[in-house]
Amino acid sequence: MKVRYSIFFLGLFFNLLYPQNKQSPEFNTSPVDTLLKIDLDFQLGSSPLFFQNRIYTSELSGLISCFDISGKKIWSHNTSSILHSRPVISDNMLCTATNNSEIITFSLETGNQIQSFGIEDSITTDLTLIQYDGDKELIMPKSSGSKSSVVFGTKSGKIYCFDLETLQIYWINKDASGIIKSRLLAIDNRILFTAGDGFLYSIDARDGLLNWRWKEKAETDFSNSHIISDGKKVYVIDNEYSLFSIDLLLGNFTWKSIAKVFCAVGISNDKKKLYAKGLYSKLFIISALDGKVLKGIKRNYLFENDCIPPFEYKKQILFTNWNSIFSLNENFKEGNVFTYGDSTINTFMQIDKNRFLVSNSNKTIIIFSIR
Repeated sequence: MKVRYSIFFLGLFFNLLYPQNKQSPEFNTSPVDTLLKIDLDFQLGSSPLFFQNRIYTSELSGLISCFDISGKKIWSHNTSSILHSRPVISDNMLCTATNNSEIITFSLETGNQIQSFGIEDSITTDLTLIQYDGDKELIMPKSSGSKSSVVFGTKSGKIYCFDLETLQIYWINKDASGIIKSRLLAIDNRILFTAGDGFLYSIDARDGLLNWRWKEKAETDFSNSHIISDGKKVYVIDNEYSLFSIDLLLGNFTWKSIAKVFCAVGISNDKKKLYAKGLYSKLFIISALDGKVLKGIKRNYLFENDCIPPFEYKKQILFTNWNSIFSLNENFKEGNVFTYGDSTINTFMQIDKNRFLVSNSNKTIIIFSIR
């Protein structure tokens, strides 16, 4: 922990010495066309969902809403509970989790509540959608052949798997100790997650049984890390900002990078490179094969410690910082793509070939395209 605190205070020193200059509150002159802007009444509790040209929002106030692509509100439903978890959509339903430990499903078309189910634990992660491939028979028969299910983590360290249609429990995993905070990753009948005990876990999505768990040493803590995988390896970041690669199948250590990076890492389209925002104003390009730093690009400003991973777009790397989106071209030249307001961007995702969705901490959602 001494290393972590040393890094933190050194970063704080640099912040004081070289204060961040946020962008102008107006749009920058940049190659973007703004297609939609929605101003919400309350702050978002999680990232918006974009599905079939509609935007679904989940506000801290408990309100779930659906907007069309023009920004017109189609429906809204007040859950009367604080919403932190990101919902999922499947089988013409939206499923969310409340601060009252309820799982609720709604009609995607009307917003009418379908059903709900409560658990005796606090739900502390986003919901993750999987296609259940196990052989457990549910007590109540299903009216469809759908295998859509949701998994999520809790304050006590449990992982639950629910059938989406009937909200019946398939299984519960109790191997972890301590709160589960980061979003679960489902891949090839495996569910990956980190917990308050510091371990990275892999469990079987069919029955919830433990495949493996790993951490480097007793004091290692992966609990705040986002998890990504290329289908063969898993990448996580510990409490000392170190990036690790772990074998997906066996849970064996493969490499540890010397780069010091924040909690979210992006992966190139060919899966050969990793992109990470790092300490001391650096954007790192890292080999996925062995963890070596291929390039460390020094920026003029320090990175805010956000968890939005950089990603590729038309031979550029797009990444966020504060209230702006930046690009890095093939010659490692940085450009400003988009700036809005003076609030931190907390969602940035590509929603189709040429459109992007952004939300910020000032209750604004924007969809834009890059020319």
